[in-house]
Amino acid sequence: MNLLLVAVVLAKAWAQTSDAPSPESTGLLAQIKQRATRDLASVPNFVCVDSIERSLWIPGEQEFRRLDRVHAELAHIEGADRLSWIGNSAFQSRNPTVMVGYGAGFGGDFSDNRALVFKNSLTNISYGGRVTIDGRPALRFEFDHPRGALGVANGNQSGFTAARGSFWLDPQTLDLLQLDIEGYAIPSNLAVQSISDSTTYWRVRIGQQIVLLPRYSEFRLAYADGTGKRNASVFSNCRGYTADSALTFAESPTLRLPPPTMEDLHVPPGLQLQLVLDKTLDAKEVAVGDPIRAHVLKGDGGVRRGAHVYGRVNRIINFDDLIPLPRPKHPPPTPKHEPRQQHPGEVLIQIEFSQIEYRRSRAPLIARLIDLESQPGKRETGICSFGYLDGDATVRYDPPGTASVYVSKDNPVFGRDVTMLWVTTSGHGPL
Repeated sequence: MNLLLVAVVLAKAWAQTSDAPSPESTGLLAQIKQRATRDLASVPNFVCVDSIERSLWIPGEQEFRRLDRVHAELAHIEGADRLSWIGNSAFQSRNPTVMVGYGAGFGGDFSDNRALVFKNSLTNISYGGRVTIDGRPALRFEFDHPRGALGVANGNQSGFTAARGSFWLDPQTLDLLQLDIEGYAIPSNLAVQSISDSTTYWRVRIGQQIVLLPRYSEFRLAYADGTGKRNASVFSNCRGYTADSALTFAESPTLRLPPPTMEDLHVPPGLQLQLVLDKTLDAKEVAVGDPIRAHVLKGDGGVRRGAHVYGRVNRIINFDDLIPLPRPKHPPPTPKHEPRQQHPGEVLIQIEFSQIEYRRSRAPLIARLIDLESQPGKRETGICSFGYLDGDATVRYDPPGTASVYVSKDNPVFGRDVTMLWVTTSGHGPL
């Protein structure tokens, strides 16, 4: 376990020469810091698509288990990073895990690690010699920040660690090629064994500028119990951000949501709506954050047949990939109406609807799923709904607008052959 997670650099093949530290390294380091500071200062406001694949390590296994993928947009605005779901115009959260709502914490900042290394006077940098990285020559440097540099959180515990690592530069241009950072002296109350991040960089055109931005980042976290998590991010489709940007992308991973209208409309409670997804969701293909759309088969009130409903994928969980929880020595008594439990061989596809076409405009949708069935003439899909696992507690009913659907891992598909019956609510209290 230690060999896998202590440093991401061990997972790559480096061929380092036996060069001694160069006498020129002191002067060269000053140039490097100036170049890095200039690169950081020249980064314009922009937006990129951030595609994250999240994986789990279980002791005794030979490789990581892939848990899910997340698609989001990351905006760099006035030197700070903000996140949003694809197609939204509001960038708010700085923490991807807060936005997603579950899973391991993961990074994505475009500049924080570089600022820690090149702009912090407490960071010590030493020359490591000439090396070959991915078949190209590079200069290697090592760095160490002995004081609390990285913020780490695990559950309701948080703290700061010291940081150390390496970075590699193009010897001709002094462009940053890769930066690896590792936390050490981790507070014992966090129950974290190791934490590391590795980011590769390339130059990208943003408007009329060519700037240095991350291309790929891999974050790893190992817990004291031997389990570990990995989040691999790929940044793509970067473009300039302006105040009037529509923030839609031709190469977005899936369906784009139209921007919401500002109409102050409210769908009355008590309406029963039959909905069908416009496109089948395959748990092997879709990612958390992907926009989805459905249409109304049978409307009610002012909601017409064929009206569109907009939302996104909330969760994709293969229960075979989760760590089995230990059985308690004294299990609690079985409740009178025991909620449905998850079983091996199932996959959870959780979706959330947030807007509906109503009276020729867009309005918030507040509703609950009350039934799920195959359409007449369609084959039985074997799917079921109601309830989901949140940590070690089972939630009996989904929040308004949300549906947790369980499908077989052999055919993890939820789509157009299934009718969903929803009832609109006021958003306050039970149905």
